[in-house]
Amino acid sequence: MRIGRVKVEDLYATIDWCLRKDFPLDFDSRCLYTAYAIHSVLKNEGIPSIIVGGDALAFTVSVDGSQASVEGFAGAKQGEPSHYWVETSNLLLDPNVSYLPERSRIKRVPMPMVAWERKQPLSQSLQYREQIRHDENVEFRFTEDIAARMDSFVKICIKRFKSKAGKKRLSGFIISSPESIKQHASNGNKWALSALRFQKMQSVPTI
Repeated sequence: MRIGRVKVEDLYATIDWCLRKDFPLDFDSRCLYTAYAIHSVLKNEGIPSIIVGGDALAFTVSVDGSQASVEGFAGAKQGEPSHYWVETSNLLLDPNVSYLPERSRIKRVPMPMVAWERKQPLSQSLQYREQIRHDENVEFRFTEDIAARMDSFVKICIKRFKSKAGKKRLSGFIISSPESIKQHASNGNKWALSALRFQKMQSVPTI
């Protein structure tokens, strides 16, 4: 899958590697860093995108298949978005969904990174509710220390993405449409198989 010249798998592999290197203890809770970095890499490649803030929920299931739930990023105080993702003209980009099992009390099956085709209806196993859509040329105002760390992180991501030496190997999997979930399920992916069963329920939890 590509956005212009950018291969999504390479972009996500880059962001994932940089997150785990810079934030080894809490890489799973750095969605604004992720969104800002993706937006910056795409901008550097001449590809327009925007950062969106809001709530996001995704279907999760335990390794033994006995417990399933909808978990995610919602309910932030004072009207601030709970989560951030990026949108291009045709894709919703959010690799951070794959990190939801990191802090779960129950061992969960690996979850997908998201590069959803916006022309496709969202699956019930993947829910987004936007609160704010930032301008394409948005400039966030951070405290001096956060601004410095954000700037450093973005530069590392851009450098690694452009590097020919750094290997870009994505360890997880990406979903892009209802059909892609079915394809992963046909290949035996445990999350996708359970997600298809979840979607057949008459009533499912929603944001």
